[in-house]
Amino acid sequence: MQDKERKPINIQIGANIRKYRELCGYSREILAEKLGISPRFVANIEVGAVGVSPTTIKRACEVLGISADRLLWDDETDLGLDERVKHIPKEYTAFLHRSILAQIEMIEHFIAENQEGEED
Repeated sequence: MQDKERKPINIQIGANIRKYRELCGYSREILAEKLGISPRFVANIEVGAVGVSPTTIKRACEVLGISADRLLWDDETDLGLDERVKHIPKEYTAFLHRSILAQIEMIEHFIAENQEGEED
């Protein structure tokens, strides 16, 4: 398929899927497996050669931890933790909450140790 035959929306969605796939550290094969499609279809999506169904867009957003806005429009704002957390299944939120609290505690401990070292 020649570039002039590709729809701009397909090119944009494909480029954004690739961008967030790479940010997640996923290969095309891994993303394809998570989406239940073939790696070749992922490649075709990423170059804008094919359109994407709403079901695949929704699933891609869940897998990549992003909102659909990020796929449909050019959104250059930083990808925040709040957006990523929205896509975590509810049964994991208690675990996530405990993990984040533990991380915060470790960071606070590290900061306190460094401040004490500076005072000496």
